Amino acid sequence: MSDRPLKDEVLEELGDDRLREIAELLGTDAAEAQRVVGSSVASITGVLTDDAVTPGGTAELCQAMEQAANEPEPLPAAAMGFAGVTGGTGPEPGRGVLAAVLARVAAPAARAVAKRTGLPVEAVTAALETLIPVMASVLARRAREKR
Repeated sequence: MSDRPLKDEVLEELGDDRLREIAELLGTDAAEAQRVVGSSVASITGVLTDDAVTPGGTAELCQAMEQAANEPEPLPAAAMGFAGVTGGTGPEPGRGVLAAVLARVAAPAARAVAKRTGLPVEAVTAALETLIPVMASVLARRAREKR
């Protein structure tokens, strides 16, 4: 498992093009988009942690990570769109339980990030649509490496 902070791996996986896309969605520059990505990763993991202590939450998260560890190496996250997280007809990388769990916590995470940054919730939500498949890809890679 990587010793690097998750936000650093997510930013690397996003790449400059996706980061610029997020900046455009937020109506800001790349430096602010980086800060929003870091805040979003922290908020998503925080909501996941809160959910994990609820009945069934730990089991769901463990199942999601186990499934992610068993999936083949996905396409580069930049090639996956958010619509693919919950759509599609079968279990493709980025469309599994892990991506669905991340998508489910997107709304509370977006509200928290918007409150911290002063950005509109709608803009943060749009940015998370780009961020979530990337974060799922990074977490899946970490799960595979841990095995």
